[in-house]
Amino acid sequence: MKKLLTSAFISLLLMGSLFAQGKNYIIDLYDTTNGKEIIIKKNPYGNNFQNVNPPTFTKYFAGNLPVPGDTIEVHFKFKSSVDIPALTMAVIDNSALAKYWLAISNQYESVLDIKAGIPYEGVLVYKVDAKPISAITIQMMYNDEINSKITLLKSGARTSVK
Repeated sequence: MKKLLTSAFISLLLMGSLFAQGKNYIIDLYDTTNGKEIIIKKNPYGNNFQNVNPPTFTKYFAGNLPVPGDTIEVHFKFKSSVDIPALTMAVIDNSALAKYWLAISNQYESVLDIKAGIPYEGVLVYKVDAKPISAITIQMMYNDEINSKITLLKSGARTSVK
């Protein structure tokens, strides 16, 4: 009888873990600890243009970094200094420990047809594929030869974990 109860209990635990959902990390780009203006210039290590000062959110999640199976919602509201055909965002760990590029999610999401001076607002959702080592940043980039300044505005989201 003990073996039967133990087996039933273990089965219930396994079934529960099958249906368990990961955590949902909410990021408002405005909450970055790296300033409210994002400068995008030629990438000295590649062919694209990318942020010089990536939005950083490590302080909000220290000790509680996402793991595979979690999701990250990036809420944004911003204005650009110039027209940008497509601004791509990726969630990475850009710490020295991660050798400055560890994709936390393998997704690259884009905001299209950005016009200078007009506020753009939305939410991009990323599935976490790799655990960051020590940092959470949002990489902003594009392939066009354009220097730009992105001014972050409050989207209304609260940077947190649910």
